[in-house]
Amino acid sequence: MRRKLPQLVAAVFVAGVITAAGCGEPNRAPEAKGPSADAAPPRAAQRVRVDEVRRGSLAGLAGVAGITEAFRTVTVSAEVAGRVIVRHVEPGQDVSEGEVLVALDATQLEIVVDEARASLKAREVDLAETRRELGRGEDLAREGAISGGRHDNLVFATQRAESARDLAAASLRRAERTLQDAAVRAPFSGTVERIDVQVGDYLAPGMPIAALADFDRVRLRAGVTAAEATDLRPGAVATVSIPALGGFQTHAPVHSVGQMADERTGTYPVELWLDNGERRIRGGMVAQLELASPEGGSSIVAPRAAIVRKGGLLVFVVEERDGQPVAVERPVRAGRVHGDLIELLEGVEPGERVVVDGQFALVDGAPVFVDEPVAKTTSKTAWND
Repeated sequence: MRRKLPQLVAAVFVAGVITAAGCGEPNRAPEAKGPSADAAPPRAAQRVRVDEVRRGSLAGLAGVAGITEAFRTVTVSAEVAGRVIVRHVEPGQDVSEGEVLVALDATQLEIVVDEARASLKAREVDLAETRRELGRGEDLAREGAISGGRHDNLVFATQRAESARDLAAASLRRAERTLQDAAVRAPFSGTVERIDVQVGDYLAPGMPIAALADFDRVRLRAGVTAAEATDLRPGAVATVSIPALGGFQTHAPVHSVGQMADERTGTYPVELWLDNGERRIRGGMVAQLELASPEGGSSIVAPRAAIVRKGGLLVFVVEERDGQPVAVERPVRAGRVHGDLIELLEGVEPGERVVVDGQFALVDGAPVFVDEPVAKTTSKTAWND
């Protein structure tokens, strides 16, 4: 029995070790290696709406605004010095060409005219006398009764008398014109917009007296883009509407298209002339122009909603990459505008889809989820399907 005790103790120790091993955690399979913490999570597709770029013809150019102004205006100024004795007109009064606006005191000017007339009469008498002396001298010269020098002196005296007569006549004409200028007249028919003098004011030459405007016709000035200016020609008929006059609408030809862009706006000046016999159109009214597109030409047209301004003009075109729609930035060059449509001169092709809703949160290459296409625009545009 004593011999078997060490063996029993050893067996119990081994059993305890095995039991302890069996009660421990079982061996685990190695975990699959996960993504690196530095890897960027995939971007979620952004929901957008798209429309298709098509080829069509714009019916006109909308969104072109212009300002009306008088066909001609003038600031009438004093041409001679004098005191105002009569003011014949008031602001708002219609006047005819040549009608007197203001009369200056002409007393001194009338005296100058009288002096000039008397001087002219005296020079005419002198000329008559020298011509008589010259005639007598020529008779004597033929008889050899006077020297050649004496005859020449008579000729020169007559020429001087003629010059003096002509000078006196010119002085008289100047004095008479100055007297006429004492009555300040309208240079053309129009409306007195402003009168700057009162009776009793003393005027010096060049001082403003009144402002006159001709509204029988009006000029309509607008600015168009370079593409629009290239298409326009003088004589093209435009439809003009003026919101301030309610439903007023008329048609007028383009009179001129500028060759140089305005430094402030970058647009090219366009001018139209409108008849205004009823004087309804006033200066400074805003007018909307619709200009017919040239020869009904075909253009690449897209919704204006697709345009994004980001250091220039661009659109987001939806392309397929690895089976996933993505939005790709595409710079474009715009042309004419009509309603909610815009002509794209370069950057896209017919049939491409552009984002028209949701593009302002997009970045180049972002995945997108395309909603159902928006309804076709109902602008006055001929789509060529």
